[in-house]
Amino acid sequence: MTTRAASAQAQRVILHVDMDAFYASVEQRDDRTLRGKPVLVGSKEARSVVCAASYEARVFGCRSAMPVSQALRLCPHAVVVKPRIEAYAAVSRTIHEIFDRYSPEIEPLSLDEAFIDVTASLALFGSGRAIGEAIRGAVRSELELTCSVGIAPNKFCAKIASDLRKPDALVEFDAATLALTLAPLEIERMWGVGPVAAAQLHERGYATFGDLQRAGGARLSQEFGDAGVHWHRLSHGIDDRAVETDRAAKSFGDEETFVEDIVSVPLIEAKLLTQADEVGRRLREQHLHARTVTIKIRFADFSTHTHARTLATPTNHTHELRDAARALLAEFAAKMPWRSVRLCGFSASRLSTAEGQLPLFEAGKRAKLATLDGLRDKIRARFDA
Repeated sequence: MTTRAASAQAQRVILHVDMDAFYASVEQRDDRTLRGKPVLVGSKEARSVVCAASYEARVFGCRSAMPVSQALRLCPHAVVVKPRIEAYAAVSRTIHEIFDRYSPEIEPLSLDEAFIDVTASLALFGSGRAIGEAIRGAVRSELELTCSVGIAPNKFCAKIASDLRKPDALVEFDAATLALTLAPLEIERMWGVGPVAAAQLHERGYATFGDLQRAGGARLSQEFGDAGVHWHRLSHGIDDRAVETDRAAKSFGDEETFVEDIVSVPLIEAKLLTQADEVGRRLREQHLHARTVTIKIRFADFSTHTHARTLATPTNHTHELRDAARALLAEFAAKMPWRSVRLCGFSASRLSTAEGQLPLFEAGKRAKLATLDGLRDKIRARFDA
């Protein structure tokens, strides 16, 4: 690490807070009969995947993104609980309120994890460790949940630290000894090193961060190009990325994998219209408008296709989103050989807080659509439709 990079990192204190088995832990908290039992959040329907596995289930090899059928073969006595996303989102909002007590510099990664830059908060709270312990204590006492906290001079190392001793742990990396601390770790812990890259690295004799450190940037560049240079920097704990506090959603989407493949185009259209309705509701909830809409179709052979359209005027109105979904599907079905569909999805992107300049004759129409959408949202909220 260069003197300049080390100096810059030494001035920063970054926390990575990761809730422990979040969805499963919320279920165990809310249903005491599940405590101490292996819990899988998901569905027993065909093709369903595990959204979260409690630590009691992980002992048997169960993990997130694994097919539920496979998880149940590993742990036949596991309790399968359907996910309650709204409940998890409500808990997540409280978690982020706790974070906000200690710093406004928060970069949420998902419902259950976030980076927090507490550099400017040290004068108030003493140290990164003190803040990390305070957050853990608040999560435990106020929510009856646990989290793991990593503390380091950058995001990369903070995330590694939070994962080292899960669950319910706090791990702090010293800026002065980052390379030494990282050296024994397996390369699989490094961001950007997936199964394919890991296999390539192992083939050339690289198994740990220390192996990459000793190889040097020039050699790794020759062997792996820019990726090798990047891995060499990370192996020394060098990461210059700032905590991004503005992480507004870049898109909203909804998709469904079917229990049985669907051949009927009208049935796929009905699914897409329902998804467009949900996307519209979420856009309105965030006071956002979308310029581009996209449908996604995955056939039974797993080939996946998308078809997009840019709208003349950004919108969050269900009627216009549904019209776009219907038109996109008609265009797609007309040009593609149609066959059994395994998954379909609808998404909206290029989001903005304004719907743009409307022609005069459109203003009245949009006002009526807004009224209808307001009624839809009220009915949905009332009956949890």
